[in-house]
Amino acid sequence: MASDKPGPGQQYAIQARKHIAALRRARPGIIIEIRWCPAHKGIAGNEKADEWAKIAAEEPDLHGVEWPNFGYGDRSEVRAMPLPRSLANLKREISKKKLAEARQWAGGRTSKKKCKMPESHKPDSTVAGSTKRLASRYQQLKTGHARTGQYLHLAKARPTAQCWWCRCPSQTRDHLFKVCPEWKMQQKILWAEVLKETKRWKSRWTVRDLLADGRCAQAVLDFLSSADVGRLVPPLEEGDAGSEASEWELRER
Repeated sequence: MASDKPGPGQQYAIQARKHIAALRRARPGIIIEIRWCPAHKGIAGNEKADEWAKIAAEEPDLHGVEWPNFGYGDRSEVRAMPLPRSLANLKREISKKKLAEARQWAGGRTSKKKCKMPESHKPDSTVAGSTKRLASRYQQLKTGHARTGQYLHLAKARPTAQCWWCRCPSQTRDHLFKVCPEWKMQQKILWAEVLKETKRWKSRWTVRDLLADGRCAQAVLDFLSSADVGRLVPPLEEGDAGSEASEWELRER
């Protein structure tokens, strides 16, 4: 023992040392030998000690309640108090009770109906099944944070919102999906697929509604995979105000 001070698991060892000291005072010539037993098998005394320890651990720990002895040998006396327990054992029992109470409390306040995610909040399975880069561009366009002239101008990354493909004064999502001549062929295929799926022509659509409709997700993904919409940002010409456009392009590469 490193110390005589009580600690977790040392209470019985300290009591044993006190009894040994009392025996040596009463009988100075007594020889006391302490042996370490590696296991309980085959040692009668150690087997009995293990049996008593298991019974003591299963008894209720109510201080002040007299516990009857279960008749070990010919003894039938009454024990007034339970045997002391280590601090680690008490903490473990407290943790188990607190965990059971917490689960019971949480179970009464939650249900599958309460925790069910609304259908509108669930990610689109078609978009989630595409490549990471393509899904990222789709979500950026959907939330209005894609690399369009309008967004980069608002973010002070470009001096104007002009389209760098057709020189239209404002490069918006609707411009790129509907009228930009650079992607005329891709737009034609896109709106033909949308018409096939929804029976609505592009004049009845805004890009906001298009990206929010799950039926059009695959058509939009095909359009983005064949066009550079929301992906490439050319560098500014000389004489323009400095910006972070080159950084956007480097990130994409």
